[in-house]
Amino acid sequence: MVPANGATGAYVDTTLQITFDSAPTLGSSGYIYVYKSSDNTLVDKISLNVFSTGSWADDATASTPALTASALSTYNTTTLPLLATANTEVDKIGNVSTLTQYRWVLYRPVTISGKTATIKLHDNKLAPSTGYYVLMDSGVLNGNINGSAYNGISSSSVWGFTTKADPVSTTDIVVDDDGSADYRTVQGALNWLLKNCGGTNASTTCGTSAKTITIKNGTYTEMLYARNLNNLTIKGETRDGAIVQYDMYNDFNPGTGGSATLATVTGTNLAAGKAQKAKDGLYRAYLGGGRPVFLVEGSDLLNLTQFTLQNTHVKDASYNNQAETIYYNSSTLNGSRLTASYMNFFSTQDTIQAKGWTWIYKSLVKGDVDYIWGATFATLIEDSELRTVVDTSDPTKGGYVIEARAAYGYPGFVVLNSSLTKEAGVPDNTTMLARQAGTFAVATYCNTMMTSGSLGNANYGCNNVAFINTKMGTHINTAGWDYTYVPPITSATTTTGYRESGSMNLSGATLDVSGRSLTYASTTQDLSGLNATAKVFAQWNSNAGWAPTAASCTTSACTTSK
Repeated sequence: MVPANGATGAYVDTTLQITFDSAPTLGSSGYIYVYKSSDNTLVDKISLNVFSTGSWADDATASTPALTASALSTYNTTTLPLLATANTEVDKIGNVSTLTQYRWVLYRPVTISGKTATIKLHDNKLAPSTGYYVLMDSGVLNGNINGSAYNGISSSSVWGFTTKADPVSTTDIVVDDDGSADYRTVQGALNWLLKNCGGTNASTTCGTSAKTITIKNGTYTEMLYARNLNNLTIKGETRDGAIVQYDMYNDFNPGTGGSATLATVTGTNLAAGKAQKAKDGLYRAYLGGGRPVFLVEGSDLLNLTQFTLQNTHVKDASYNNQAETIYYNSSTLNGSRLTASYMNFFSTQDTIQAKGWTWIYKSLVKGDVDYIWGATFATLIEDSELRTVVDTSDPTKGGYVIEARAAYGYPGFVVLNSSLTKEAGVPDNTTMLARQAGTFAVATYCNTMMTSGSLGNANYGCNNVAFINTKMGTHINTAGWDYTYVPPITSATTTTGYRESGSMNLSGATLDVSGRSLTYASTTQDLSGLNATAKVFAQWNSNAGWAPTAASCTTSACTTSK
């Protein structure tokens, strides 16, 4: 068992692990319990199926009455029978005192790998320097240990441990899945910083000072959430060795994602646009936390560097497969800055959803449909590779690189000095540079330049996309742009609409763009006003401008990519 019975120095974000003689099997019902040793208080309770039991995710006061078994099952078993209900729980990510809004999601509490079963507790339930013991109903896990049938745990003396003290630092935190560190999970580190420097403490000295989370090499299977946490760098030990991942997609946790005080269950009576419909035209139980691996809200100067952020979902024709790695939901004119350097972002559909001011530098982004998208002021992809992957739901397709909903009067999406590549199996001449994914008429959108506040629906929808000095593979369609829906900006200018300049083939020779469909696009506009980092971000903070920089890195830790 991990932590071992009697262990001291256990991590407050530890998972629980039991290793059997051979691969165990997971039951269909029952609970796993964690009690405080000093007074036998129940601090966590994990159900194997919230659709039959309801959720205990908030606390023992059961302040989430909407998350009953009846409410949850109404919008799952009858409407989405393709999705498994077993091994499903509700989590409240970001469960710290300085936040009043949390990320509510469904998650898989038990995973089995080989002989070992791993149990993920609800977020931030354990306190530092505190003793706990674990109980488990018979039938939750089935198998043999030391030749005898495992029948759960009914005694407080079988599996007890004491957690370690809190870290000393609130500015420099280390995460390692199997070595000495401050935390075992990235969310554990985020929770510590949120408690001390984020949320309601965002304006304190700690809140404005530079902070770093260092992720040691390993695989971290978890969803992440940060809110009002500024000036933070999350840095991996090596780009390919430090991997944060989860299998998330729209039919599992509908919607782009957002925080709420309490989770609510809503289905077919949901307001239009609140959550995407499932593939079969029906709804999944909607908790609000959404489908990205990492949800970021209201945070400025977030710097991601030197690790892999991956959504492991495999597309299937039966599902709504939208599956972001990150949704950067921060969109003010004088903050909302995200940099990502020497990063890997791996998913399929909707890999990166960007708002605010986003700089992606010397990174690899993989996907197939709209894998760069969002309602942004300015998102610059510079010296990077955008790699189209095989669409496993339909391998004959190539997909779309960008779907823009840029704020009126701002640069939108700019791809500069980068390359558009494909993985083996992607057909030639099938991938479009960009598309409009719906009807965003200019009469409704792109008619008011925002000068204050936070970007909202009244100001998004502009198809501002520019490819400058970009190398393009043979998978890029000759026509270039998709016009299934007419874009709101139908006449490209130097600063608006669909534009392309200086395109090359992957060898660096001038690309023949004579076959481009120019009904709503241009290959002749002068794009020199967007050909440098500082130019793209010149409008930040009432034209004060932002000139982001990335640390120089020539080692394999930064420069290798899969």
